[in-house]
Amino acid sequence: MKAEGSRAEELQVLYRIAQAGNFTMDADTLIELIYTQIKPVLRVARFGVSVVDPVDGKLGFTFYVEDDERRYPDFCWPADEGLAGIILKNNSTIRTDDYAEECQSRGFEPTGSHRAKAWMGTALTSDNHSFGVMIVWAGSPTLRFTQAEEDLFVTVAAFTAAILERDTLYGRLESRARQLATLNEIGALLASSLDLDEVLDLVVRNAAELLDAQAGSLLLLDEDTGELVFRTSSGPTGKHLVGLRIPAGKGIAGAAFSENRPIISEDTYRDSRWYPRFDEQSEFVTDSVLAVPLNARGRTIGVLEVVNRQEGQGFTQENGELLLAFGAPAAMAIENARLFTATDQALQARVQELTTLQSIDRQLNATLDYDAVIEQTLEWALHITGATVGTVAALQEDENGMQGLRFLAHRGYSETDLDQYSEGELWPLSKGLIGRTVREGSTTLVTDVTSDSHYCDLRPGMAAQLTVPIKRERRVIGAIAVESANSKSFEEEHVALIERLADHAAIAIDNARLFEQVQRANAAKTEFISFVSHELKQPMTSIRGYSDLLIKGVGGPLSEQQAQFVNVVRSNTGRMGRIVQDLLDVSRIEGGQFDLEMGPVAPEEIVTEATQAFKQEITARNQELIVEVSEGLPTVTGDRGRLIQVLTNLISNATKYTPEGGKVTVRADVVSDLGTPCVRFSILDTGIGMAPEEVEHLFTKYFRSQQSAVRGVQGTGLGLVITRSIVE
Repeated sequence: MKAEGSRAEELQVLYRIAQAGNFTMDADTLIELIYTQIKPVLRVARFGVSVVDPVDGKLGFTFYVEDDERRYPDFCWPADEGLAGIILKNNSTIRTDDYAEECQSRGFEPTGSHRAKAWMGTALTSDNHSFGVMIVWAGSPTLRFTQAEEDLFVTVAAFTAAILERDTLYGRLESRARQLATLNEIGALLASSLDLDEVLDLVVRNAAELLDAQAGSLLLLDEDTGELVFRTSSGPTGKHLVGLRIPAGKGIAGAAFSENRPIISEDTYRDSRWYPRFDEQSEFVTDSVLAVPLNARGRTIGVLEVVNRQEGQGFTQENGELLLAFGAPAAMAIENARLFTATDQALQARVQELTTLQSIDRQLNATLDYDAVIEQTLEWALHITGATVGTVAALQEDENGMQGLRFLAHRGYSETDLDQYSEGELWPLSKGLIGRTVREGSTTLVTDVTSDSHYCDLRPGMAAQLTVPIKRERRVIGAIAVESANSKSFEEEHVALIERLADHAAIAIDNARLFEQVQRANAAKTEFISFVSHELKQPMTSIRGYSDLLIKGVGGPLSEQQAQFVNVVRSNTGRMGRIVQDLLDVSRIEGGQFDLEMGPVAPEEIVTEATQAFKQEITARNQELIVEVSEGLPTVTGDRGRLIQVLTNLISNATKYTPEGGKVTVRADVVSDLGTPCVRFSILDTGIGMAPEEVEHLFTKYFRSQQSAVRGVQGTGLGLVITRSIVE
């Protein structure tokens, strides 16, 4: 009956343990429950569960109770030592009545001491693999474990192993879930940025945090050299690595790149692939490395590596798979950032190009000075290409109608080489690369001038020459040529920019050339008018003088009809004199020879003298002249004669185009519209006015309204032009 009672008790223990296993509890709590259930049945004094550390391979207690007191021993021992080592190795169970004798019989000394002798241990297994040992010590020196108790103990150990395995699996699942959540979070973070440097930094920092590593680095492939370049590196001395290069197939990172798989080095200083000079340069000790390739769009673009897991743990294949999974979105984020950066740089280059061209246009169009436009064109050509030698030439014809080039601006050449082509003879179109460019009307880029027979060596040491034609409406009007001692100086963007510069400069150069021609024509016209005016003035003075003598009767009495004829001559001579004077004033203004004689002027005197000449004419036309001069006007500084001329012109216009019975008002008063008090002269009339479309032509030379009332009055259309010029 006692055996049956013990069997029932054992079954009850197993039932309770199995039931507890169905509840969600942590492994520590479940093992404590297991100990509580088996302690009265097996009458144990000490109970322990020891598992193998996956990092160092040693055994250590994860649960230990002695005399009903939970303890936490921190010691560990090699997994192949002692009875526990034998159990673990053979996946077996050992039951002994004397622990010390059992140890000695197997050839090693017992560890620890206890009054009890009986000892029992069994392997904790999962998938036929032992990962730990469960051990019990008897509660008294006389106690012996039976076969039935061993069977119960082995069965309980199986439950314990399942609990530990389940807990490990849950831990892995939770860790994997955290890792996946972290990967998603990092992926979203990476996708939110298109800044390449920021993306690289995020990848390295998060990779190190994800695997609890001491530091991390990211290397990208330099497609020109085939080398891997450290782009960013975390850790205490990571900045020393940035910029270092290694061959794509060398080193641990190179192996990960060339083999396109994760590479783990558990001891770098025993790994022939390791580059110790990296540690020497960064003053950092690298014990272990995990490197994975970065693949994007079907090609390997670089390597991501992490070094030295915290607390001395090594990297596992699982870590490699995790980092590889992390590397996939990271590589895409890097590629997207690189693509965006390249696009952004291209856009910035285009914007810079447009800004440059806008600046060129603004500067070129700010002046109509032909020489200045040519100089600016050359300066921009040198600035854009970085060249120090260059010239701008214009296509011209000599007196025989032969075309050639005139060098209008140049830098870096000897003066004696080009002087004769700057002012004297023309550079033949059959000579040099610049001649061929103008002849053919297309851009010429020669990267090795020694290989081109057309090249003229005006500056020794040059290796490349870029020559671009300047065209205006498909017509070649000149050329820009720049040279460099570096054969690779002129890239495609330089050629395109100089071609666009030539297009923009062509307009400014042609405009400046036309303006120069117009200026010469205006100067010739002004000179002609001035000459004619002077030539007419002398005979008109004689005519007027003799007319005055005849009217005074110096030549004898005149009949009424004769006197009428002489008055007509005298009147028209005066009109011609005013026209000649106006022409002279216009020519002086245009020629910049119109001088003012400034001095103190009384405003009242100006008004009096200007209106005095019109009183008789106003009375004859039955018009009313109103003069409104404020009292106490201050003396002003001005040209007395020119002020009278301005008022005279304005009053003359007012009287001419005001019908009989109308009013002409002349005012002089003090105003403060400009902040500083000043004297203002103004003329108002009740005349015929002007149509809105005619007002914009009011100060144009020789302009007169098309109204019949205006056309019926004599005038030259110069009075208001002169008036405005004097005021300006």
